[in-house]
Amino acid sequence: MAAIHEIIADPSVPNTSTVYVAFILILVGVWIKMAFFPLYGWLPNAYSYCPSTSSCLLAPLMTKVSVYVMIRVMLSVFGAEWVFQSLAWSHTVVWLAVIAILAGSVLALAQVELKKMLCYLIVAEVGYMVGGAWLANHWGMVGTIYHIISDAFMTLCLFIAANIFVKHCKAERIDQLEGLFKKMPLTTAGFTVAALAMIGVPPTCGFFSKWYLVRGGIEAGQWGYVVALLISSLVNAVLFFRIFEIAYFGKNPAEAHGHDDDHHHHEETQPSSVGDSTLLSGEPRKATLIPLLITAAIIILLGVFNGQVVEIIQQALEGLPVVGTPPVAVVP
Repeated sequence: MAAIHEIIADPSVPNTSTVYVAFILILVGVWIKMAFFPLYGWLPNAYSYCPSTSSCLLAPLMTKVSVYVMIRVMLSVFGAEWVFQSLAWSHTVVWLAVIAILAGSVLALAQVELKKMLCYLIVAEVGYMVGGAWLANHWGMVGTIYHIISDAFMTLCLFIAANIFVKHCKAERIDQLEGLFKKMPLTTAGFTVAALAMIGVPPTCGFFSKWYLVRGGIEAGQWGYVVALLISSLVNAVLFFRIFEIAYFGKNPAEAHGHDDDHHHHEETQPSSVGDSTLLSGEPRKATLIPLLITAAIIILLGVFNGQVVEIIQQALEGLPVVGTPPVAVVP
């Protein structure tokens, strides 16, 4: 990569169409791997219906590693000056990211299956990171790298909890999560921490990663990107607080009306799709529960110690043109 960068950065080498075609092909390939809208078609079904263990590994790793690959190609191979100044695609790609954020959020609203809803939120999160990387400023790049770490743990925590709900309670749909706060308090607590991080509630890492991305968007003058981040956070709040309401109060308000007494009696006397006998067993085994709680704790610790994490990221970016470290303190 360093050798290729030296060739491309050499002033005596003209910017031929070969360089542009190579960059476009690499970029599109990486965008497909990370499921950047509208190249996301493979992701929802792949993550929703694959084995539980596989989804817990793929969801936090696949898209985030692809974003990292994109950043390495941009900075290490082609160079920040060529990508952000010679190519000058930043404005266009940021608006593509805005569309990805909004589309992923709207598609998530339409889902009735929990894991598929989380998959579409991943599509929106990819838009966060692609847009932040192409803001062409320091805080956008810092926020993107920090969000890669944050989103990996948030997604891991959510998918562990979702797979527990599916395997332990046979609850695949959101409306099948009734009463889980009372039946599985530790599991739902871990899910809640990750959900609040996705919304952007402090002191979780999700709040601080969005803080840096919003700061980068403001400094770049990309107000559409900033508004998309805020709208996405509000959509996340609607999605997850709907789940909290169903799981805590035990009834889905949307389905609580319009059913006759005989139907309610049938639901009370017959095991529901969640499985009454299964729910009585309470929490899952420790080998499943402990990783969930550890991941939830990491989400909080990454937020509390975000300053130290960002300092490490800044040191890695130091000296790079366009995205070099400015003399500005990080958020404590």
